[in-house]
Amino acid sequence: MTADRPPLRRHQGEALTALREGTAADERRSWIVLPPGAGKTRVGIEYATHLLDRNLVERIVVFGPNTAIQGQWAREWNRCGGDLGPAGTRRDLSQVFTALTYQSLAVFDTDRETVDSDDAHDAGRNVASDDRVTETGESAQAGSLLDALAPGGRELVDTLVAGGPTLLILDECHHLLEVWGRLLADLLTLLPDVWVLGLTATPPSTMSTRQRELVSDLFSAVRYSASIPALVKEGDLVPFADLVWVTEPTREEVGWLSAQAERHTEFITGILDPNHGTIGLLEWVDRRFLGDRAEAVSWQTMSRQRPELCDAALRLHHAGLLRLPPGARLGEQHRRDPDVDDWARLIEDWMRHHLLVSEAASDHDLAEAIRRRLPAIGCRWTRHGIAAGRSPIDRVLSHSASKPRACVDIVSAEAATLGDHLRMLVLCDFESATATLSADVRTVLDERSGSALLVLETLLADAGTAPLNPLLVSGRTVAGPPSVLAELWEHIATEDEELAARLHITDPESGVSRLEGSWTSREWVPHVTAFFASGTAQVLIGTRALLGEGWDAPAVTGLIDLTSATTPTAVTQTRGRALREDPNWADKVAVNWTVVCISAGHPRGAQDWGRLVRKHDGFFGTDADGEIVDGVAHIDPAFSAFQPPADVADAINARMTLRSQSRAEVARRWNVGADYRDEEIRSVRIVAADSDPAEIDSDPAVAGSDRAEVASSRGGGDSDSNRAGGAADSDGIVPMPRHRDGDPGRILPFTLRAPVVIVWATVGLLMLVVAMLSTSAAAWICGLIAAGLLLGLPVLLSVAGRRRQSVYGTTPTVAQIAGAIAEALHTLGLSSAGADAVRMTIDAHGDLRCHLDADPASAEAFALALDEAVSPIGDPRYLLPCWRLLTRADGLRGWWTQMRWGIGAAQEADPIWVGVPTVLGTKKERAVAFARAWDIWIGGGDPVYTRNPDGAGILAAVRGGNPWRLTSVLRTRWR
Repeated sequence: MTADRPPLRRHQGEALTALREGTAADERRSWIVLPPGAGKTRVGIEYATHLLDRNLVERIVVFGPNTAIQGQWAREWNRCGGDLGPAGTRRDLSQVFTALTYQSLAVFDTDRETVDSDDAHDAGRNVASDDRVTETGESAQAGSLLDALAPGGRELVDTLVAGGPTLLILDECHHLLEVWGRLLADLLTLLPDVWVLGLTATPPSTMSTRQRELVSDLFSAVRYSASIPALVKEGDLVPFADLVWVTEPTREEVGWLSAQAERHTEFITGILDPNHGTIGLLEWVDRRFLGDRAEAVSWQTMSRQRPELCDAALRLHHAGLLRLPPGARLGEQHRRDPDVDDWARLIEDWMRHHLLVSEAASDHDLAEAIRRRLPAIGCRWTRHGIAAGRSPIDRVLSHSASKPRACVDIVSAEAATLGDHLRMLVLCDFESATATLSADVRTVLDERSGSALLVLETLLADAGTAPLNPLLVSGRTVAGPPSVLAELWEHIATEDEELAARLHITDPESGVSRLEGSWTSREWVPHVTAFFASGTAQVLIGTRALLGEGWDAPAVTGLIDLTSATTPTAVTQTRGRALREDPNWADKVAVNWTVVCISAGHPRGAQDWGRLVRKHDGFFGTDADGEIVDGVAHIDPAFSAFQPPADVADAINARMTLRSQSRAEVARRWNVGADYRDEEIRSVRIVAADSDPAEIDSDPAVAGSDRAEVASSRGGGDSDSNRAGGAADSDGIVPMPRHRDGDPGRILPFTLRAPVVIVWATVGLLMLVVAMLSTSAAAWICGLIAAGLLLGLPVLLSVAGRRRQSVYGTTPTVAQIAGAIAEALHTLGLSSAGADAVRMTIDAHGDLRCHLDADPASAEAFALALDEAVSPIGDPRYLLPCWRLLTRADGLRGWWTQMRWGIGAAQEADPIWVGVPTVLGTKKERAVAFARAWDIWIGGGDPVYTRNPDGAGILAAVRGGNPWRLTSVLRTRWR
């Protein structure tokens, strides 16, 4: 073995340790998850040499998804393990180490939505049109998939079976889960003694249930996993920021979309006509979710069986078209009006369960009319119900002509920030038009819309970006301005004269020429990569099929994602292109841009935003406050996964540009080198928002309260510190309140109980009677004592009442609610930590962030319970009364009321009812424990069971009420 190998990184060493500890005969299959740029190839080579040195295998065969990755494995072997012979790349497996593509065994289609792949080009055909293997890896015919292999693939299988002990390394093996996992399973049945190492960058948490089951069958458990944030913290990947550039449709596209929107509005308006059908749609929805059907099946059961339909119903409630169904609770995803998909689900339920089974002929005619009009809203009727069709709206938004122009703006901004350091990668779905546009969008879209070629021409046409020498490379083409291609040809000639002699530059069309000749992507990718890294071409436009996975270019400073792919695999690989360390720039910070087109005037105008949400779901990055969170929240804390932002595009883009210019701040937020646990925990964000006063007055949970009191619990003035439980320090950290024993909690007031008051008054009166009936000196003393007792009692009651008002006269803070929940969970053994572990901060937007600093399971239980406690009341098994005092009246009446408060009973007449969180309300013992913690922190009575008549009556009165007037959202943070 060669001795000049660089030292292993931490995560490479840990992965190898995990692999080497599993070399028993029954541990031959392993699965390793490392992000792009973490050095998976090095791990595979080291593991291979480990098995070779111990004579456990005789040869190594590596499969990768494309020729670029195949060449990478061959180069790494020749560098680190070449003394055992050079790497082979042929299917005869004549070398100790052979690197192949998956297409060497079988042609397959990945998750790519368009076909512009070097893999498909090299293989000569694509399985999308091959009926032997389907997209999900299922056989279209009975029997083993091995029987359907082409002759070359079958010959490779026979060679593997006839060979000696072998290690199969399956790089980027997530493709097996998406495409042909069953083919691999069939192959492994022929190789019972083979060693298998699966390497991927796709996080296990993003896998579907089917994929996890396949992983377990093929590789056993995941033996080692590390996340992107962990490698950034370690310094093995560069700090980065994920940003979005928002565009709006062009004028021509807006006109076309407006016409489509009118068709949708007419359709929905007609559907909502109560005269349509023997039972109209809205009446049906009322019966479905509020009538006899709702009573027969609980909301919890219905939401498990039909989650999307129930979500649609709750969004209908948010729009004011449906009362809150019994047992339902609004979440963040429900706080928007219903979209096209929601209407489709509600209409389908109406058609399936009423119109189509009705005895009235008019209902059947209406169902048929609806079926004919569904394409107007991008849907169609199938035997399984309403299904989304191929939406022309989505095609227009995803391929909007505004997106290439956005690339110009982004590249210009990045060039102004980075100067000569700029190396921008632009990824597209395809190089040029792959199919003729459908008639419904042909009038609004250019046939090249969405193509890499159109982006290249747009960049070349702009005076600011043309000098950056943009270049295009795909699995079929190397293209650019003639002058840049001439420089590329000279670069190739210095490295390979024989190759350069076979190439020529074509005549330009629209300013674009091509470098053509007898060569393939396996040859031109290394040359183009080196040319790009040198800075002669500072912008490289490529297809995701070629450059979106496995392409190693450390000089990339950022990318612009124009692709439509949203699978975890595609997202992981795409965003990883810019994260590798650049040996020539130690301070490199990467910025990944996603361009999104939003049409506020169309019901489907947020589809591109939904694509952005799916791209970031489960992926972590730092937000503006330095927290590492998942989803679109790390792009901007104000972004929601359920609806596009209300800000105008220019305001969003200005914020994003400012952040991209502050790369040093991006690096600081990552805090590289700090300790970390590499685990995910749930947290709650309390959103700062003001309420409409009329809305406050109408809420039964706060009716009769003083307006200023309610407002102080939500917003204005010092709302953040009040809501949290105290003033934040300079770092935005909110201290927990302390109670009388020194533990976190609420300061409970002194109270004179009624029996004590009665005894006190009785003793005073008796002593007064004795004094009046006697003339001795002792009688006078008794009289003075009696007078003191009788006169002091009102004073003490007034003082006690005032102290109670100081506590119960204000709305409890989030810190107190969180403290009560944490203590109850800890007392019951449902959490490893109590209130001392509650952490609260106020971010730059004025929102309160809260989590439990404990193990992930405990943090999850706490976050779910807190989110439920501060949300509108749904259908809890138990309710708790939270004592409150209204504003004291003036004069003698107010003084008398204040003295009554001192006895400690007046507040019980008008409590705020609070739902006991589900985890704390599963049985009475838990509810009682929560009530005790609640009484210490806030003050309240015994839990009330809502499944008996009295409790059900209270619940009916307060269901849907939001006692704290807060809005909460659940988030996942990494630490």
